[in-house]
Amino acid sequence: MSSPKVIFLPWDEVDPSNTERTPKLLHLISQWYPVVPVRPGRLNQTVYDQKVDRTARYLLFTLDEFNIFLTTLRAARREDVSLIFAEGSYFSLAGGMAARIRGIPLVWDIHSNIRDLSTALNKSPLFFRANMFLERLLHRLATAVLVVSEREREVYGEMGFPGDKFEVIPTCADLSMLDPALLPREEARSRLGIPLDTPMILFFGTLNYRPNLESAQYIIEDMMPAVRAQVPGAVAFLAGSGELGMAPPEGVHMLGFVPDLGVWLSAADVCIAPIWKGVGILTKVIDMLSAGRATVVSPLALEGIPELADGYNCLVGRDPSHFAEQVIRLLSDAELRGRLEREGRQLVEEQYCWEKMGPRLNDLLDRIIDSPTVHPPSSRENRRGVKDG
Repeated sequence: MSSPKVIFLPWDEVDPSNTERTPKLLHLISQWYPVVPVRPGRLNQTVYDQKVDRTARYLLFTLDEFNIFLTTLRAARREDVSLIFAEGSYFSLAGGMAARIRGIPLVWDIHSNIRDLSTALNKSPLFFRANMFLERLLHRLATAVLVVSEREREVYGEMGFPGDKFEVIPTCADLSMLDPALLPREEARSRLGIPLDTPMILFFGTLNYRPNLESAQYIIEDMMPAVRAQVPGAVAFLAGSGELGMAPPEGVHMLGFVPDLGVWLSAADVCIAPIWKGVGILTKVIDMLSAGRATVVSPLALEGIPELADGYNCLVGRDPSHFAEQVIRLLSDAELRGRLEREGRQLVEEQYCWEKMGPRLNDLLDRIIDSPTVHPPSSRENRRGVKDG
């Protein structure tokens, strides 16, 4: 008996080294099932290109959704697909309609709830209401809805969504990929040409995402002057693509895109995530903890990772001024750094690694696929099936 086939939306080339949630889920699901590729077309790139006129993008969005829907439906029919796994609301809409027509289950993976996302990005009430309508529709179409934390599930409950379909699958680290990329600190420093006695701080994240850009600006303008006043010679390295919009001062180095983040994580004394706006799990914090780096986070990180505890497995900076104080404290206390490194890594091993969560997700998908037909196929599909049979 052949393995059940799965459509993953949006499909891209499988990259095991990519730690972001969507490519990692695609990599994992590709190990469990034959994945039928449904790749978005060129129109999809135009729809999400901020340089294109907004009105034009809104008009093209409808065409793009219809195109993805037809492509998905044809692939599902041709390959006799058993399940559609879709990322985000817009791909899930196209995938959900195809799944309903084919009478197969849809798994909708949500990275963040629309209420908090709208607030964080300063979206209009119209944007929120339109997306709420869309998400209620998707909830009806979906067999299971994946959220990244218990808090996300609670927020959807507060918004009136029935809780029976929600499953918590957090964003995790792939330790089997990460660990071989890590080096002893001495070797990493030698490779990068950074003296072993230099107090080193690391931040990473694409600057095309506004919360990351604001964090980088805070590091340069506020945090590092305060840190260097108390810890002479301290340096900060900022990794990630995008433009900063200002020249970094002495003690701050812009790395741009870094293909081998493991070396930089290995070299760092302290990793930081001064993110004040956003939703969901901060993937960068998972990466920092999984590498065994002592980490300073903002209170936002605790919303997605509630097991974080100030002074136990991380330090929490309550506000920008206190955040800088926590960085200084950590750079000045080797014993504290060692304890946070051990406890942070243990938290990842116990609750936030794909080695633990992968089998749980695999079991969930198996149960969904093995369950009776979720939706009866439409009458048109029934007629086609009788004719083709």
